[in-house]
Amino acid sequence: MILADDLFTLPFGGFDLNRAAELRKDADRLADLWADAKSRLLLVRNHHEVAIDQQNKIDWLSCRLVGNYVPESSIFLGLDVDGQALFAQSADSSPADVLANIEEPAFASLRDVALGLDPVDQSAAALAVALVTWHARSSFCSNCGSSTTISEAGHVRSCSNCQHSIFPRSDAAVIMLVSDGDYCVLGRRIGSALNRWSTLAGFVEAGESPEAALRREVYEEVGLYVDQLRYRGSQPWPFPSSLMLAYEAHAPFGELAVNEEHTEVRWFHRDEVRSSLSSGSMAVPSGLSAGGHLISNWIKTGEE
Repeated sequence: MILADDLFTLPFGGFDLNRAAELRKDADRLADLWADAKSRLLLVRNHHEVAIDQQNKIDWLSCRLVGNYVPESSIFLGLDVDGQALFAQSADSSPADVLANIEEPAFASLRDVALGLDPVDQSAAALAVALVTWHARSSFCSNCGSSTTISEAGHVRSCSNCQHSIFPRSDAAVIMLVSDGDYCVLGRRIGSALNRWSTLAGFVEAGESPEAALRREVYEEVGLYVDQLRYRGSQPWPFPSSLMLAYEAHAPFGELAVNEEHTEVRWFHRDEVRSSLSSGSMAVPSGLSAGGHLISNWIKTGEE
């Protein structure tokens, strides 16, 4: 049985950015938007770092102060709540050109600053990081191997030889908290700190539904059979290109197996998780991730 109600609002997914896709093929209109004094630009460095100010907020730059609109290096993100255009550029691909007219900003990993951003900046930054990373990894055509160029305002790459169009992709993954009554299953992944525990997770394979992937992953990772699922929400995860689908899952309490992904898996009582987190003897994913929300919600449910 699958239930879907009371969905989470997760970071990067709390605001429906107006992507204004109808403008992506209109180079003249985009150039006009770029020249508007209120249009803003976000610089991305090293695929995951965003420009920030002294308050660790997004340091949006005025587009026209940076220079002229260059379709080959500019990504149109969409429109903010006031209808103003938002763009992104890589600070790595041509830093001399991008940074020639401005003082170079500070940068920080989006992972580190995302929770302090408002939903609009979260969504825009996630899109910027995802697309800048995708462009850096998509220089050649998967069809014929020839070089590709940016088109449609950064949302498509076109092959210079066979004209094949390449689009950004998101890899679907399930993340789930498995529980039975006052007990839940947490695992410690290979390479994690001794006190760091997390929910189970895995990618959806070809020809597989998310629900089938969840049941398969739980069995593969801990040897349990899931008999009930509750969908809790989705989260774009631009590190580099996943779509996380969050579930609560029930499986009867039983002996756990452990596969090559974990050094240890355990059933934890709700009170043990709560007290261990309070004392600092246990670490779990932060509120940035869907896994952190699943765990914190499970703890709160036991307090009601």
